[in-house]
Amino acid sequence: MNLYIFIPILVVFMVLGFRREIGEWIGRRRLRPVAPAANQEWRREFEARNPDGPPMTRAQIDEFKAWFASLALPAAELVPAPDRPVRAQGTRIGGPVWLADDEAWPADSEGGPLEFVAQVDFAELDPLPDFPEAGLLQFFIGRGDVFGADFDDPARGSARVLWRPGALVGGSLRPQPASTDDELNPWERGKVRETGLSLVDLPAVHEPDPHDWRIHERLEGQYRRPGFEEIDDLLWNDDDGRSRRHHVGGHPVFTQDDFRGPGRFDDYDRTLLRLTSDGNLIWGDVGEAVFLIRHNDLLARDFSSVIFYWDCT
Repeated sequence: MNLYIFIPILVVFMVLGFRREIGEWIGRRRLRPVAPAANQEWRREFEARNPDGPPMTRAQIDEFKAWFASLALPAAELVPAPDRPVRAQGTRIGGPVWLADDEAWPADSEGGPLEFVAQVDFAELDPLPDFPEAGLLQFFIGRGDVFGADFDDPARGSARVLWRPGALVGGSLRPQPASTDDELNPWERGKVRETGLSLVDLPAVHEPDPHDWRIHERLEGQYRRPGFEEIDDLLWNDDDGRSRRHHVGGHPVFTQDDFRGPGRFDDYDRTLLRLTSDGNLIWGDVGEAVFLIRHNDLLARDFSSVIFYWDCT
């Protein structure tokens, strides 16, 4: 083969083969300061908000640890089970979707088809407090460049959640509608999108993500106090093994900042589903996606006001 033809083909295959690694490298690059002047300005503002203070006492550190632990919530971590068959029910990502005989494929406000990403069959999960003990949730997102999220007003996104509380009677499994050239999806592996991948749950308990708005509210002004390193080590301990697992319950995971805050979506305090970048799905530069619901709505089994949000580095 002519080298002028072979070399470009080789480069394309290498890029495709190392897409995840390239995404992670880009993410790390983006964490670097864009410009020294901007970084210096950020540093001045940070130090003004967090002046040098007296050392944190043992009692203050222990009090924070106890408060942090009190926020823990039970979760069901979801791990791939490729040997389990894909069917109408069952917990999985991707694959065909069960719809009733007279039911149209979910669409956005302009009539375009949404993208099916996952479903959770609560009958298969170990019981989670306040969550259903049976029934099926199906999760759909948009096909635009932000996957249906609205970052300015997360409540106005186009993602949808369909709730099937009873047995699936009649209906049929339908494949994803064909995509046009200008439509996007977060799938890293097209086969999983088409045929699906079953998931099984592992019971767990999750403390909040370090980006949780409540942590920032409690710690603002104290980040430069001597002794804070012990709290920092607690927050950024990634040894729990959940950094790259989908899960139900627990807390959302963010790669940058929590979009919630005092008086701003702070009542969206339950995680219906967290979808991570795991080699099957990839959110931007190896980011995180989450469907959040208010506690009272979850108790009422009202899934009409779920928020979909994602971010990446």
